[in-house]
Amino acid sequence: MASYSAVLSRPGVARIMGSQLLARFAFGMMSLAIVLHIQQSFKSYAIAGIALGAETVGAAISGPIAGRVLSKFGPQRLIRILALLSSTGLLVVAFEHTNAILVIAVCLIVGLTSPPIQQVARAVYPTLIKPKETSHLFSLDATLQELLWVFGPVLATMISATYSTTVSVVFMAGVQIVGTFLFSQNKELGVLKMESSKKRLGGVLKKPIVMANVLINLMLVASFGGAEVGTVAVLGIRDAGVVIAVLSLGSIVGGFAFGHRAKTKWALLKFVGVTTVGYLAVFLHPTDLIWITICWFVAGLGVAPAFATMASMISLSFKAGDSAEAYGWANTAQLLGYSGGAAIAGIIIDNLYPGAAWFVTLTAGSLATIAALATVRFNPSLEHKE
Repeated sequence: MASYSAVLSRPGVARIMGSQLLARFAFGMMSLAIVLHIQQSFKSYAIAGIALGAETVGAAISGPIAGRVLSKFGPQRLIRILALLSSTGLLVVAFEHTNAILVIAVCLIVGLTSPPIQQVARAVYPTLIKPKETSHLFSLDATLQELLWVFGPVLATMISATYSTTVSVVFMAGVQIVGTFLFSQNKELGVLKMESSKKRLGGVLKKPIVMANVLINLMLVASFGGAEVGTVAVLGIRDAGVVIAVLSLGSIVGGFAFGHRAKTKWALLKFVGVTTVGYLAVFLHPTDLIWITICWFVAGLGVAPAFATMASMISLSFKAGDSAEAYGWANTAQLLGYSGGAAIAGIIIDNLYPGAAWFVTLTAGSLATIAALATVRFNPSLEHKE
C-alpha cells in the first residue's frame, strides 16, 4: 500500500485519476441502463439487445480511431466534442419511445462518439511519475476501474426502480458531460505533447506486444461474458447480481494486494493463470451458490493485476501518440470479447443446459493463458531503476 500512497502523492495523479473515474462512470451504468430503458419503452428484449449491440459495435470501432486522432485535434477538444455528441444521443434514447429503428441507430452513434477518456488518462500518467512507478500507477488505476462495474449497475437499477428508466439514462448523460468537462479541465491535458503517429491506422498492431495484448484482452473478457451469462442462467437473477459483484470484489482485492508486485515478464501469465484456476475450480460444484461465489472471487484476484500489467507494457513500449491507439485496440478487443463470450454462452445454454456456460468461460480463460504463455518473450520488463 505504501507504493500506492507514493504514487498518489505525485502532483496531479490523484486529481486526474479521480476526474477520469467520474468521466467514465457512465460506462459502468450504460449496459444495464440502456437494456432496462429500451425494454420498458418497446416491451422487447430483442430490440434492447440489438440496441446495446449497436452501441457496443460503435464503441469498438471508435476506440482505435479516437486514439489515433487525439494528436491531431488535441485531447481536451476531442473528448469535449465527443462527450457532447454521445450525451446528446443518450438524451434522444431517453425520450424516444416510438421509433425503434431510430433508437438503435442513435445507440450506434452513442458508441461511435464515446470519448476516449481512458486512453487520454493513460497517455498522461507516464508524464506524472518515475518510470519505476509505472506498474504501481496502472495497477491502482485498473483496480479503481472495478468500482465502475460494482456501483454503476447498482445505481442504474436504483434510479430506474425509484424514479424511472428515463431518469436513469438522463442521469447517465449528465454524469458523462460533467465528468468529461471536469477531466478536460486538468492542466496536464492542455500541455500533453502527443506526436502524430507516422504509422497508418492499425500500424501499431504490427508490434507483437500490441497483438499479444489484443488477443489476451479478447479472450479474458470473453471469459467474463460467459461467466456472467452462466451465473444468471445457473443461479437466477436474484442471486446472480451479488455473485457477479464478488468477481469484481476479488479484482479489487487482487489489484491492491498483487498489482504492484508485477516486475518480471512472467507477471501477466501468473495473473491470467490465477483467473483460469478460479474458472476450472467451479466444475467441482457447478451449481452450488457458495462454491461459485468462492470461485469467482478467486478468479477475480487476477483480473485487475492482469489489466494493469498489460496497460503498463503498452505505456513502456510506445510514445503517447501510438500508445493511445494501442489502448484503443485493446478496448475494442474487450468489447468484442465480452459480446462474443456472452453470445456463445447464451447459445450453448439454450441448446444444452445452464452449467454448460462454464465450458465457454474456461475455454476463453485457457486461451488467454496460452496466449500469455506464447507471447511472454515479447513482454518488456516492468522493473525499473530510478
